Amino acid sequence: MSLYTPPSFEIAVVGAGAAGLMAALWAARGGAKVVLLDGQEKAGGKILISGGGRCNVLPIDARDPVEASFHTSGSQNVLKRLFKTWKLAEIQDFVRWELEVPLVEEDDNKLFPESGKAKDVRDALVREAERCGASIVYDWRVTEIEKSDPNNSRKGFVLRSESGEELRALKVILATGGESVPATGSDGFGYRLAKKLGHKLVPTYPALVPLTTTDEALTALAGLSLPVAWRAVVEGKEVARGERSFLFTHKGYSGPAVLDASHYVIRDNATIHIAWEASTRQEWIDYLQSRARRTVSRTVADLLPNRLAALLVERSGVRGEMRCGNLTRTTFDYLLEQLCDFRLPVSGNRGFAVAEVTGGGIGLDSLDPSTLESRKTPGLYLCGEILDVFGDIGGFNFQWAFLSGKLAGECAAKPL
Repeated sequence: MSLYTPPSFEIAVVGAGAAGLMAALWAARGGAKVVLLDGQEKAGGKILISGGGRCNVLPIDARDPVEASFHTSGSQNVLKRLFKTWKLAEIQDFVRWELEVPLVEEDDNKLFPESGKAKDVRDALVREAERCGASIVYDWRVTEIEKSDPNNSRKGFVLRSESGEELRALKVILATGGESVPATGSDGFGYRLAKKLGHKLVPTYPALVPLTTTDEALTALAGLSLPVAWRAVVEGKEVARGERSFLFTHKGYSGPAVLDASHYVIRDNATIHIAWEASTRQEWIDYLQSRARRTVSRTVADLLPNRLAALLVERSGVRGEMRCGNLTRTTFDYLLEQLCDFRLPVSGNRGFAVAEVTGGGIGLDSLDPSTLESRKTPGLYLCGEILDVFGDIGGFNFQWAFLSGKLAGECAAKPL
């Protein structure tokens, strides 16, 4: 009677999203025998829905410092080191020339595939990974990872699937994503695998997520979009600010400004203060004073959408038919508060089901920052959204997935 011997690989990558595909690609380029495992029927489910199906694949320009675009509860110095391993311009060149995906620039610092199809980005990553020699196995959901010999890291790992299948690998790269958009397969199961292998979890929360409100007057503005400047304030101290587009929805607020600000609300219990049309207090003062003979309602409506202008004037307590020149200092301040320091009433958020990414995750302090190899379990590497790092809206999370996937894949293959 012959004994069954499970298939064996040098590197097993778990999760065929952006980070996992990049990790498999670079590990295979390094000469390793690689298998990429995914529990879904196809690779890159989140890639396909990103950017409304168009895939905002990268930002045009990086922001300086790194923490202006990327967030972690871990060491900022480690984060800076990681982003030096593969510069944004080099990633852009890789996508254009090696993946052969032409890119076009759009407003707000965004790069999209010229075709306008997210599928082209996903397919290019799959094609290149396979060309480099990686085997991709679908419908193989990993439910357990164990050391082959707890006392000997050179013996590698045993991976088991939901259906009871097994395979062996000398090294494992976890690229299972976080908890955002669980319908695509990133339902947090990777955290459970990492915890069993000795890792602690930084509490997770929805990030880059629309916010909700019970203020019916504001939800009645659904569909209105305009530029704003926003500030996140915690216990009277400003902790972040930005300028981007704001969108009123039937449930609350969305748009790049709200998505970027959302994690401060959820993680830090911050209040969000809005300056409509991104105009400063002094700009509003100059504007209103230069129109002393005009009514407040007409003057504000000349710069803001009519429905929003009417609501802000009403909430300021100022009579709309009053002339700007007749405003007292007190009424002027009430009006300015609504126009350039509007405190956004927030009741909650839309949750992981629609969040772009996950905040929290496996902490950077549990990894070697030069390789992304686990300090807890030698031979285990982690990359992408499973880690306690995420970026602002606008292609920054693809940047993180690509560079962390490359680093993990290359470093896992080198010792082999």
